[in-house]
Amino acid sequence: MTETFIVALIFLVVILAVVLLLAALLFVAGRGYISALAGVAELQATLFRVLANTNEIERSLRQQRRVLYDAHKRISAVTKGVE
Repeated sequence: MTETFIVALIFLVVILAVVLLLAALLFVAGRGYISALAGVAELQATLFRVLANTNEIERSLRQQRRVLYDAHKRISAVTKGVE
């Protein structure tokens, strides 16, 4: 074998190794991306549940505020009438 043939063969082996390494990195990156998307979807679902609970609490607080305001108005009217 000639020296040029051996150098070309080594060069091809190195190129093959680099291609395999890049393919492995792309595979791992793709799996990480899919895993990250699943995590984001789970986080989004959790945030929607929290938002739904927050809306229920806000609705309850508005109702309680209306009841307290009505009670305040009635008590004020009675107090003014007594004076």
